[in-house]
Amino acid sequence: MLTGRDGLLAEARTALVRADGAVLIGPAGVGRTALARAVVADLTPRLFAAVWITATEASKAVPFGALGQLLAGGHPALHPALVHSTVRASLAQRCGATRTPVLVIDDAHLLDGPSAGVLLGLVQARAVRALVTVRSGVPAPDAVVALWKDVGLPRLVVPALAEAEVGALAEELLTGPVSRSTTQLLWQWTGGLPHLAVALIDHGREVGSLARDTDQWRWRAGLAVPAQVADLLDGELDRIGRPGEEALAALALGGPLPLSVVEAAASPDLLADLEQLGMVRSEERGQQVLVRLRDPMLGAAVRRRMSPARRRRVSAALLTSTRQTTLHGPHEMASALWAVHAGQPIGPPELVRSASLCLYADPAASEQLARRAWQEGGGASAAVALSAALVEQGRTAEAYETLRTAERDAEAVGDRAARVTVGMALAGHRTWVGREPRQAYEDLRRLRADAEAAGDSAGRAELAAVGVVVELFSGEAGRALHRARQLLGESLPRGAHLRVTLASVAALVLTGRTEEAVRVGRAAVAALERSGSSALPQVRGMAGAALALAELWRQPTPTGPVTDPAAGRWPLPPDPLVSGLSHTAWPLFDGYAQRVSGDRTGAISRLRDAVAQQTGGTGMFRSEATGWLAVTLAEDGRPDEAEAVLREHPVDAVALVPGLRPWALAAIAEASGRRVRAGQLMDEAIVVAHASGCWLVELGYLIYAAHLEPVAGPARYAGRIAEAIGYVDAERLVAAGRAVIALAGRNPTVMLEHAHRLVDMNMAGEALKVADELGRQAATTGSVRLAVDLRARLGTAVHGNPATTAGLTARETQIAGFAARGLSDREIADQLVLSVRTVQTHLGRAYRKLAVTSRRDLSDALRPAG
Repeated sequence: MLTGRDGLLAEARTALVRADGAVLIGPAGVGRTALARAVVADLTPRLFAAVWITATEASKAVPFGALGQLLAGGHPALHPALVHSTVRASLAQRCGATRTPVLVIDDAHLLDGPSAGVLLGLVQARAVRALVTVRSGVPAPDAVVALWKDVGLPRLVVPALAEAEVGALAEELLTGPVSRSTTQLLWQWTGGLPHLAVALIDHGREVGSLARDTDQWRWRAGLAVPAQVADLLDGELDRIGRPGEEALAALALGGPLPLSVVEAAASPDLLADLEQLGMVRSEERGQQVLVRLRDPMLGAAVRRRMSPARRRRVSAALLTSTRQTTLHGPHEMASALWAVHAGQPIGPPELVRSASLCLYADPAASEQLARRAWQEGGGASAAVALSAALVEQGRTAEAYETLRTAERDAEAVGDRAARVTVGMALAGHRTWVGREPRQAYEDLRRLRADAEAAGDSAGRAELAAVGVVVELFSGEAGRALHRARQLLGESLPRGAHLRVTLASVAALVLTGRTEEAVRVGRAAVAALERSGSSALPQVRGMAGAALALAELWRQPTPTGPVTDPAAGRWPLPPDPLVSGLSHTAWPLFDGYAQRVSGDRTGAISRLRDAVAQQTGGTGMFRSEATGWLAVTLAEDGRPDEAEAVLREHPVDAVALVPGLRPWALAAIAEASGRRVRAGQLMDEAIVVAHASGCWLVELGYLIYAAHLEPVAGPARYAGRIAEAIGYVDAERLVAAGRAVIALAGRNPTVMLEHAHRLVDMNMAGEALKVADELGRQAATTGSVRLAVDLRARLGTAVHGNPATTAGLTARETQIAGFAARGLSDREIADQLVLSVRTVQTHLGRAYRKLAVTSRRDLSDALRPAG
């Protein structure tokens, strides 16, 4: 399997056919041997004959050991001076007089010196064509190096696979689409090495870590080392010896680590050797040089071999070497685990903070740290951290009982502060786990009244701040914003002030005040940055996400939040990750942003990831992920899939965006040809958004409803859209609204102006809707040239596919294709398991968008230009 190797395969084959051969060089596991086999298999058998030799550690110890099979039993007694001619004669006998011998030397870096000399002599004498594989980063015999330095054989570097190539490899192995997040994990875990990727995929499928979810394969567990990979990595680790493995153990328990810390466990020479072997790599970050393992798979293999005694010893050494260093983020969390492993004292506050740092990336480690904190008297904060870790692992009943125990403990000793802390956590549990935000809000209101009666102003403020968040996630952004403004006028504890501020940013966006949201959001992000490492990454990530949501509607290409691919449920700041992986785009925001820009395919892929991620743990944005995915699938002509998403992951009472469920159902009804029902459902969604004070959401729903009826819709909703625009300053959404008003006016020139404005604002999907109407009007208004010009510009944006350029959904394209081949409506319905009416609805839309009137015209209309 040679995914991503077509170019190298062609280069190597050309070098063998037209010249003297080639050298394939790359790290262990990169697929040098597989590539060499593919090159040989691609040669013409009547012209070339290959002889394969694999050098080994054992053959290296014997002069001419690698060439034994070519020495006709005369080795080792054969005189060295006769070896060259004997090998040449043996090759001629094997290959015959009519075929050119191709000598393949696999792992030539392991050749003994005399064998390497013979190889060089054969190539210099042009007696053979040579295909040689060499591992990079390790010494090779001088004669092997001379093949490319002196003789001039092409030195073809075999690199690790890129992320997209790992995804293609996974899809080929699994014979189906693989989620983007899973691709990112496989790529980062294996460093793009095909051998490791294939083994991990096979292992994941075998043990159930890799499973089919809806129409995608998805990784559902932590990193594991497959048995076949363990053998390979164990061999590598055995070869570096105890001092080398001790250095790797330090990195496996806490990497990446500052160079000064690593040098306490390994001499500079040893570290240089490990880097040359490709087992570690270094990078500059700010004023520091950080050292990390080659890939997480190697780290897992090192930890797997680590005895409790070694773990304890290495952890103690790491603590000693970092004692004079202030640790932040991943290192702060790692140091807590070092103390636990080393049996050294550590305070409950440090344990609780470290548990929070690794909550999403490693909930099992978070549980270990939080449980230790609770056992050592960490009280309510430790119980809350433990409960959160249990929820992340799906042990919700145990999490709830932990909180109830902490509540009883606080009541028994009369600890009001602890009661407030646990009360807020119980309300959060009822909201995010129980999905009962309104009941949670009432619980908070009662606790707030108790705190006020007791004169506990700080407790009352903390509870009120949590109440604002719960109200916001009840779809009541208008009321949440009103309450947030009241609270921000008071003197609040720092945590409560931050919580209310972030809630107000989201509420400002939903109510249409994006400019104010950007201003408040930027101030909050700046304040958090000034606070340094004291703010948890989750809090800083959420601040960045709230700001990105505001900027989404103001900028054509907004910068979205990032996350950890191992735990993509929560947005994070661009700091080093606890998991040791590299950041990726947050799927929820990324998918929604792609939908807004008109990229339905990209949006569906990312939103599927988001649904899977939000289904577990607290799942704050579960309804948004589900609703947006269902709408996008329906828009893409896949109502059955959209219905399945809503059935398996219902939009529930926890939602930032009001009216999600009727909107999704309306999209499904429209895709199924039930336009009247779709309009009724959209009116319901509009009423819900209006009642919540969410002008931005209401404007979006009005625009969507207007496009359900291409002719009458714009005129029906234009007045209400104009009213909503008066309350909304989101430039991209306002542009879409004004385009609908232009459609109602039916002036082609004005419509074209608004369509180009939408393209400028990266809203090609909305522009295509205007293009549809221009196309309908073209024949009667003489605006054909305007419609053609707009289509030409949109065609450039969507790669020129006629169906895509015309704005056809995937289902419309599929049905139009069947119709173009001559199938009847009934035959298409039977083929796709749809009703005839649904087929006719999709086909009618395709006719309008392609400006054709019969099946006979479809073939020409769907044929790509050129």
